[in-house]
Amino acid sequence: MNTTNDVSNKMQNDINRQLIDYNSSQNDLIFKTRSRLFKLEHNFRLLVLAIAVAGSVLALTGLAVING
Repeated sequence: MNTTNDVSNKMQNDINRQLIDYNSSQNDLIFKTRSRLFKLEHNFRLLVLAIAVAGSVLALTGLAVING
């Protein structure tokens, strides 16, 4: 009976280790994805700001040219 319990415990411990390893790899993927998304959002905000500044400069230049 003790041998059966030992084998069962060993199998359960192996399964637990495999699950922990799998969860660890999933967490790594999640954090890497979050990091990439954060960088993309930051770059997108900078792009929107640059377009807004360029549009404003273009509009002001157009007004200056029209009004001489």
